[in-house]
Amino acid sequence: MPMTDMTRSVACGAVLVLTLSACGALGRPAQPSASGSGSGSGSVKAPDAPARDQPEDPSPTQEESSSPSQPQSPSEGVVAGPTSSALPVEGRNLRLVRSGENELALQFELFNGTDDEISLGTLGLDSREQLITLVDLPRGTAYGLIGSSGPDGRISADVDIEPGRSAPVTAVFAAPPKEATEMLVVLNGLLPVTVPITDAEPADDPALRGPHNKLQVGPLVCRTTGGRREAFRLPSDVLFEFGSSRLSPSAKSAIEALRGRVSASSGAVTVDGHTDAIGGTSDNQTLSRERAAAVSQVLRPSLGDGFAYRTKGHGEGEPVAPNTKPDGSDDPDGRAQNRRVEVQIDSDAPVRAPETGTDLTDAGLQVRVESVRRLSGYLLASVKVTNPGSQAASLEYENHFTPKELTSGQLSIAARNGRQELCGFAEPTYFDFVGTMSASFAPGKLDTVPAGAEVTLWGLFPAPSANVTSVKVQVGGYDQALPAEVTS
Repeated sequence: MPMTDMTRSVACGAVLVLTLSACGALGRPAQPSASGSGSGSGSVKAPDAPARDQPEDPSPTQEESSSPSQPQSPSEGVVAGPTSSALPVEGRNLRLVRSGENELALQFELFNGTDDEISLGTLGLDSREQLITLVDLPRGTAYGLIGSSGPDGRISADVDIEPGRSAPVTAVFAAPPKEATEMLVVLNGLLPVTVPITDAEPADDPALRGPHNKLQVGPLVCRTTGGRREAFRLPSDVLFEFGSSRLSPSAKSAIEALRGRVSASSGAVTVDGHTDAIGGTSDNQTLSRERAAAVSQVLRPSLGDGFAYRTKGHGEGEPVAPNTKPDGSDDPDGRAQNRRVEVQIDSDAPVRAPETGTDLTDAGLQVRVESVRRLSGYLLASVKVTNPGSQAASLEYENHFTPKELTSGQLSIAARNGRQELCGFAEPTYFDFVGTMSASFAPGKLDTVPAGAEVTLWGLFPAPSANVTSVKVQVGGYDQALPAEVTS
């Protein structure tokens, strides 16, 4: 499939890459919606989970959308602000609505604050490029648009949006488990925001009617390195069926693709299985051991015979989040974080950190950390890049995996217990990471920060242990690591 200029710098995610906040993540703090729900502050109560170690079956379908509307007040619902001050677009009144049993509809108004006419295609939010994803953080699962790239993609038809006006957009995804109450919404050109899931009726759109096929659902996979060790965390919910150690098709492709992320060519591989606290202790111990063995069985032929392999089941004994809330009631999101498989690789040689250059400072750009926040077992880091000069500056950012270097603007995090890399997933796509999606920082231009403009670069990482309160953020193309406090 040919790439447009928008995706020239974002290679198709054939390589798996290792895959925000309650105040609207990085976006504008959201106003309450008409239903009284906030913007991802956990105000929607999750139902109690019915069974042990439970994932639920995700599921999820287009033609043309209505014409651009008059300017809409940004005070309705959740608002996603722009990633660049030179490209002032907004996602207004973002809402996630369950559509039947199998689909989840994202609906919002795309506002054009520029002086030029724009469209969904301008931002790569059309059915072809699909620079759009949802992330269920507690369950470690990412969702791409239903349908393949092209006319089968379940999103509103592209329309031209004049300056100062907005257009309604509907995008359809597989439905997450019923216990999921909010999702991280990632749209190219906009800051990520957490949006609550409701059961309200979705506004009518042809995108709601279409084939329920090509469900793009995959696990977030995150990598931490330190010394001779590489560690990967794999969420169980999308890897296995409920109460089972049988791997799903997407799980097998994700595990096999780990080879592209592993630096070591020989050493020792340890696979550890973990469950939540639902069910009997003995049953959980057995299930965790069988799941670790299933992952190891797929990983072994992928990594090769240069490694010694060991598997172990820990049952419910090593939780990374509470299984219950402070009042003693069930905590489905906490339990979901505990259902996981961890792969640890101890190499015969030290793991080398990717190289960084100094091209950002050479271009006259200034860099500062805005925030690093904990969220459901992850860190969300935000970095501001400013061009104080009188001329446009180059920022050739790529959301693409390059093993030996951080390309310009890519982020990584260093803490006492290792170095965290951007999280990602195998499907869909033109992008590899859960982070800034492309170098669209100005209308009609790529790789350019206009004079006086400010760009937000962001990324999602595996969180270090709870006692880590400060980290250093490394920005590709900037040779100085930037210290930052970790907030909740």
